[in-house]
Amino acid sequence: MDPEEDIEKMFHRFSTITNGLKGYGEIILEEKLVRKLVYSLPESWDSKGTIIIEAKNLKTLKLDELMGSLLTHQIMKKNKEGEKKKEEIRAMGRRNSKGLASTQMSLLSNPPHAIM
Repeated sequence: MDPEEDIEKMFHRFSTITNGLKGYGEIILEEKLVRKLVYSLPESWDSKGTIIIEAKNLKTLKLDELMGSLLTHQIMKKNKEGEKKKEEIRAMGRRNSKGLASTQMSLLSNPPHAIM
């Protein structure tokens, strides 16, 4: 999985590859597909991959269940990132308004000299 790729695109690409192999007569057990998918997650997903490996039995985990878990995690990550961005924007707004107020105060206390 590419670091910037979302789960749906990754799963579509994964399915295209595995369906092509199955079309050539390759027999691929669901356990192997699940394992390949978990181990192909990017580094930013390492914690989620580790949790899945430790908490679930990969031999009995269905591909659909794995996808549901990964999609849920992706949505939660995007929501957290959105909240972080909102907070950064709020903080920037506060800093800008403080900076603007101090600039205005300095102009009031030190008025520019009139040009003669």
